[in-house]
Amino acid sequence: MTDAAAAVASTAAPAPAAAPAANDAAPAPVLGAKLDDFPVGDDFLLREAVEAGAALGAIARGILPFSRPYTREEITARWRALLYDPNVARPAAKRMARYIVDASPKVAPLPVGPDFARAFAARKKKAAAAAAAAEAEAESVPADGGGGDAMAMNGEDGGGNGDDDVDEHLGYIGLDAPPSFAEAEACVLDLPALPAFAQVDADERKRAKTALARALHKIRKLEASAQAATARAATAKGALGVLQGANATFLLTKRETIIGRSTDDQKVDVDLAEEGNASKVSRQQAFIRLRYNGEFVLRNVGRRPVWVNATGVESGHRCALAPHSLIEVGGMRLLFLPNPTLVRKQEPEPVAFL
Repeated sequence: MTDAAAAVASTAAPAPAAAPAANDAAPAPVLGAKLDDFPVGDDFLLREAVEAGAALGAIARGILPFSRPYTREEITARWRALLYDPNVARPAAKRMARYIVDASPKVAPLPVGPDFARAFAARKKKAAAAAAAAEAEAESVPADGGGGDAMAMNGEDGGGNGDDDVDEHLGYIGLDAPPSFAEAEACVLDLPALPAFAQVDADERKRAKTALARALHKIRKLEASAQAATARAATAKGALGVLQGANATFLLTKRETIIGRSTDDQKVDVDLAEEGNASKVSRQQAFIRLRYNGEFVLRNVGRRPVWVNATGVESGHRCALAPHSLIEVGGMRLLFLPNPTLVRKQEPEPVAFL
């Protein structure tokens, strides 16, 4: 875009142009162009699209939500008037500046997700088939210019039907080659420019919102069921709680549990070597104890800190363990799941935490 075009396309009114030299001719106005030929919203969309790199021909094919359809000639003439016509350029720039302040317009991207992927894959396959047919035709053409069979095969494959002008522009591309801008734009232009019905219909949005609420309610019920199942399994094995890791499950069957790394001389209740690499875990890293009031407490006795819900617990310190607390020891993560059924059945023991 030229400097003059950038100045006119800016949201603010452009600065007065320098007076032309005696030998320089001023740009001729576009014949018949008027400020009110396009609504200010259409001018804004046109400017934003061109500045984003869209071709005028692509815009004319209906990729923008204009107030009415425009031909390519109309769009080309309007853009030229916005750039060069002194009777249109400055008033249109001022009008768009006021429009931006008053209406705060936004240009939303077109929906080109899975539909675009499928459309582009189909185009690549069709282009490859057409290229293969053309190659077979070239090999089978005799010296006297025959080759009707190859032409018939090409027609059956759909390469010569002429039902889509974009196929001629695509040509052959390798199936592993990334799409060029022209290829991607051709696929986008063939997709529906309007949003999906579910995006604009109030009843459809309401149904989608209701379906989402039902799905979230079902997820919450499944989570509650999973917690209840964990508690039942722990009760069957006489466990007061569970430490669930990525590779192992540890049952807390005693009021006081030792977490660490077992050796030949000393065994611990929760051997983190079963979960993963325990080289950074002390032989006795932490104690988990059920207190007389029914609360679980963790005390760190190792050399390195233990993290509980992203909060560091230094050596010699303790913290309360709430249900579903995340314990991190030596780079391993354990989820703490208490078993309220057996915890309530425990006899009170007013013994101080060691």
